Amino acid sequence: MFIETKRLLIKPLSEEQLRLYVANDGSLERELGLKHTPKDIGPDLADALENYFLKLVPLHKEQYYFYTLWAIVLKEKQTLAGDICFKGEPDEGEVEIGYGTYSEYQQMGIMSEAVAGLVNWSRKRDDITTLLAETEKGNQASEKVLERNLFTRDCQGRDNIWWKLEV
Repeated sequence: MFIETKRLLIKPLSEEQLRLYVANDGSLERELGLKHTPKDIGPDLADALENYFLKLVPLHKEQYYFYTLWAIVLKEKQTLAGDICFKGEPDEGEVEIGYGTYSEYQQMGIMSEAVAGLVNWSRKRDDITTLLAETEKGNQASEKVLERNLFTRDCQGRDNIWWKLEV
């Protein structure tokens, strides 16, 4: 299973591939036939990998793609450029997404294209009617990604903004 766009190949990682991702030693790239891309796995992502993705993927083998990272491959360079994910299975048609672009690939439109690919994939599914996303207030790059993909602001908290897109 994968999503393909003009420049990208977006693939959900299996449990073993997630473990290779965490190792961050080039083993995931070797597994996928790509050039090594050192990743900056910050505290939030490290916590999500250990306490969410790696715990839930084995419990949801049939629909693991809702509980794992999807690797974003820049086809031209045969390298990883970022990650995108769902935050669980759809609940009454709604499902939240999250994403991050590796620093050397920011401001190249990669994440806008990846989100568009995920939106198109979601439109083909009967179980998804609405995509949700959350941005930190002032994260203009992330807001632009969502605006380019026609998400609208749904509500705003003190520190975060919630976005919505009917698919």
